[in-house]
Amino acid sequence: MMLRVIDNLIVREKLTTIRCRGIDPASFRRGVTDIGRYMAYEFADTLKWREVEVETPLGTASGVEITDRDRIVLLSILRASLPFTEGVMKVFPEAEHGIIGARRSDDPPFRVSIDYIRVPDLDDKILVIADPMLATGNTMIGILEALEAHGSPARTVVFNIISSRMGLERVLQRGIDVYTCGVEEEVNDMGYIVPGLGDAGDLAFGRPSD
Repeated sequence: MMLRVIDNLIVREKLTTIRCRGIDPASFRRGVTDIGRYMAYEFADTLKWREVEVETPLGTASGVEITDRDRIVLLSILRASLPFTEGVMKVFPEAEHGIIGARRSDDPPFRVSIDYIRVPDLDDKILVIADPMLATGNTMIGILEALEAHGSPARTVVFNIISSRMGLERVLQRGIDVYTCGVEEEVNDMGYIVPGLGDAGDLAFGRPSD
């Protein structure tokens, strides 16, 4: 179990940009994609690697090869996490990709329904679940429970852009790793992080019709 808060200056600037009220969808998606890429760079430092030698035009050089690349499974949560996972896949293009449809009710106790799930076998894989917001933790816990039928990962990692203290405490109890760019204390009566950034799915793709 590990919590990693990514607070380098570029990420903080990107986070500031996507929080701004009135941001257009294209700019929001671009900012979220960028944050996903930077988060993947930080995560890469925890992967297994080996030393290799390569022939350059002028001789031999020592280098490294990440040996865990072919073990990564990246999970997208429809629909909010699609730009986020796009950024992660720019760093790990060879990763397998799963998709899950999870919906949280609008009213307390914010029950979660999962109506679509397509994932590769997860046995002994490094599972990365990307979801921009970790608020109550209900959605993430529902996803983790649904994935139990699809194998036992060697490691499970959650990527969030903003996390609430409450959601973090609940998810970290599951013995997984969490990467986030910010931790905030308040979750309001509607289940949103305050100040947060709003509904990531609506900001990225527009408000859906009823």
